[in-house]
Parts: sequence; structure tokens; C-alpha cells
Amino acid sequence: MDSKEMAPGDIERRSFEIITEELGGRTFPPLEEPVVKRVIHTTADFSYADSLVFTHDAAHCALDALRAGATVLTDTNMALAGISKPALAKIGCQAVCYMADPDVAATARAAGTTRAVASMDKACGIEGPLIVAVGNAPTALLRLAELMDAGKIAPALV
Repeated sequence: MDSKEMAPGDIERRSFEIITEELGGRTFPPLEEPVVKRVIHTTADFSYADSLVFTHDAAHCALDALRAGATVLTDTNMALAGISKPALAKIGCQAVCYMADPDVAATARAAGTTRAVASMDKACGIEGPLIVAVGNAPTALLRLAELMDAGKIAPALV
């Protein structure tokens, strides 16, 4: 079968088979394995099999939050684009990114800060379980930590 004849699902399935083969006999905890493989699939970097670290019970926290209808907040529209909104909708969840919101830009400008900081401030208004996926905005992560320390936001998972 050549690449022109392969359906997207077949391509993805074969990609994961190749990743499994390349990992050899390596095993990971059951809930972490699909995450490790997805990261490798996304980046084509097998070093993540050795360097990716999960805090205690992170995968369970994610599943619990998703089962409870979590909002997944990202700090970049690129990360948002990589999240399957139809898959989230099937389980009553949604994904958002506030970086391009006009109110976030105006707030950041007025405060003399970054849109990433202003977007984390806006996220404090999200109700229900929250999962935060930080991509490449370090000020988002720093502001998120400040807001968590202040008790203004409590993500189920970062």
C-alpha cells in the first residue's frame, strides 16, 4: 500500500505501531503509556520516553477532570489547534485559549504585561474542573503558579 492509498486513521495507527516497535520492550504505567506515545508521535522525539515525568497520580487526575466535564485551557492557539474539540465535546468538555481575545489584549496593554498573564487572569473565571496545557508562554506558567498560590485558581492538572 502506498501513502496515497492510506486513510488518515490508518496512517496514525501505523505511526503508533512504529513507535511501539521502536520503543522495543519498554513499558510504562497503563495510563501514562498513551501519553508518552502521543508526545513521541507529536514531536518525533523518542528521548521523551526517558525524560517525560509524571507527578504522582497525574493521569488519574486528568481522567477524573475529563469525566467531570473539564475545560482544557491552553496558552497558545497552536496548542488549541492540536486538541480534538469533537472528542472533548463527546465527553462534555471543551478547550479554550484566550491569547487572541480582544479583552485579554486590552487588559495586558493596560497593565503593561503579557497576553499570557492576562489570559491566566481571565481563566480564574472558568467554572468546573480545569486542565491547563502550557505550551510556550513562560509568563503564563509563572502567572498560573502565582494565582494557584493565591488560591484564585485550582487546576486539576497542569
